[in-house]
Amino acid sequence: MTKEQFEDWLKKLINVWEPKNPNGVLDLVAEKFLWYETPFDDLITTKEKLLQEWQTVLDQDDIKVTYEILSLENNIGIAHWHATFTRLSSGEKAELDGIYKVILDENGKCTEFHQWYNSK
Repeated sequence: MTKEQFEDWLKKLINVWEPKNPNGVLDLVAEKFLWYETPFDDLITTKEKLLQEWQTVLDQDDIKVTYEILSLENNIGIAHWHATFTRLSSGEKAELDGIYKVILDENGKCTEFHQWYNSK
């Protein structure tokens, strides 16, 4: 994976999250993938479950996501990310600070995703 490929994938992820387009996440993953939303959640391996997980963005407003690529080696990319949004259901303002570990295939599709974050 090149820096440009990883950057492209991260921009696509943001373009799914910020405009609240959960269906767009399906274009980010390969046919076979492993998606670890957090280290404590069940592993997601189907597009159906991934789409279900991403429905949470519909309860968010004023979403802003930024990232910084920290490392690239072979087909593994590591990025530091930061997100802020307001939860529509509660009015709570959320601030998340985390790390992505992403493995892309030769077509730029994610085959493995790991996410860790802290909430403020």
